[in-house]
Amino acid sequence: MNTLDFSAPLSRYLPPLPGEMTQAWSNRIAPASAWLLDPTAASPRLPVQLAQGGLRVLVTAGNPIIRFLLDLAAHPPTESDLRAALSDLAIARKDDERLELHLQNLYQTHCAACNHQTPVDFFTWDGKSGELLAKTYTCPACGDMGERPANPDDVRRAEQWTHAEGLHRSRALERIAARDDPDRVHAEEALRLYLPRAVYALGTIINRLDGISTSDERRRCLVALILYALDQCNSLWPHETERPRPRQLLLPGVFREHNVWMALEKGIGFWVNFSPASQVQGVAHTLWPEEPPENGGLIIYEGPLREAVGELSEIPLVALAGIIPRPNQAFWTLSALWAGWLWGREAVAPFKGVLRRRRYDWQWHAEALRALFNNLPAGDLPFHALVPELEPDFLSAVILAATTSGWQVESFEAEKTNDLAILVFKKGKPSRAKSAQPDINFIRRVLRETLEKRAAPADYPSLHAAVLLTLAAKKKLIFDDDCVGNIRKLIHTALEADEFTDLEGRLHPETGRWALSKWQKMF
Repeated sequence: MNTLDFSAPLSRYLPPLPGEMTQAWSNRIAPASAWLLDPTAASPRLPVQLAQGGLRVLVTAGNPIIRFLLDLAAHPPTESDLRAALSDLAIARKDDERLELHLQNLYQTHCAACNHQTPVDFFTWDGKSGELLAKTYTCPACGDMGERPANPDDVRRAEQWTHAEGLHRSRALERIAARDDPDRVHAEEALRLYLPRAVYALGTIINRLDGISTSDERRRCLVALILYALDQCNSLWPHETERPRPRQLLLPGVFREHNVWMALEKGIGFWVNFSPASQVQGVAHTLWPEEPPENGGLIIYEGPLREAVGELSEIPLVALAGIIPRPNQAFWTLSALWAGWLWGREAVAPFKGVLRRRRYDWQWHAEALRALFNNLPAGDLPFHALVPELEPDFLSAVILAATTSGWQVESFEAEKTNDLAILVFKKGKPSRAKSAQPDINFIRRVLRETLEKRAAPADYPSLHAAVLLTLAAKKKLIFDDDCVGNIRKLIHTALEADEFTDLEGRLHPETGRWALSKWQKMF
């Protein structure tokens, strides 16, 4: 297996996948031309790759940003169209100057070596004090490059935008939520992730979008470039962090303010690299209810799974397949913000509820996943699920949600190299027997038998998975207000018994390497 692939659009928010996994996995799921349903739409790349392998894949996508990414992945933009689209935007007018020049002037500084005026790649800010710390640039006059301290003129220019930000933020908010909308306050809170200068620059670009006379394809390319800039130019980019993966709307201690126009330019290379020439032909894709061809394709249902289920009876589905995502407040909130900014209130209206969501712990996620399993189509359809970025409480949330919704675990594989679990669920037959609460003695026995079967020490995640799967098989899982936490506490308590020992002597059970105490002298 390859290492996890982070090159997909908005990949810092989306579930990572091994680069070469999809084809091998799809061959285990269904024969060519068969119908699959992806009920989560957690990764735009997955259903497209399944369709490229000859399957017909129906995706239910309530998130407008995910739907746009699906369209781009299925029908990649060409470099020539991307460059032409940016050129159309560059020559648009802002007052008496070209838009490109106007936006570049927002991010000008003086070279510390020769005092020549030069564009900044990004400014660096202190997230706690709000102080402008530094700037990074390459001077075209003398070649001086790298990070240099911000000077008083840099600070003064930044402060100008702070004083004038009210009008620009108000205009941006109007595209997301009306003044009397109770969700407006939440949209306003999310918009604070953009500094005043970025709000003005991005708002100016989006306002010009409707007035540009160009082809539909170039407009699609332009929206793709703006979406890339919307991600690049928020404040969730910590300074000197190679691959940040924000899940909450928390301002980093030190963050970057990227040059908006440069972000648009870099977006061209990003989209081209994401879609190499061999893949530019894309795959057939349609919107529901139009069907793709028999030799494979993608059909996008523009809404959540709960709305689609009643309309799927005529589709001869053979399986369900998708990624179970982690909770991600950052991506879901920003998706609502971006959708409104790009396409207006109507586009974001069905999805706007994510703006007011505040609880994103594992218990909340278990409840959300339970709703997913309860909404899956009825019938004898296996659900092939990938669970990337695996950790014990995440697995607990998945297994608890599935089994207490009537789905049984048919198989479980852990890909430790890729931090991934592969599960197959099948709808179980109704049972009159009630599930029973697990007891500590039962869990100790499972831990002991697991270690004896391995005849070797085990890390905590392996033991947690073994206990969880046994509890599920024995119908000893009950869904309550703290079921994820209860499972964790029971396993931790069971490991405190004298018959188990942490060979590494760690302070926390989840970081240890566990063995039976009678083995201690052997390792």
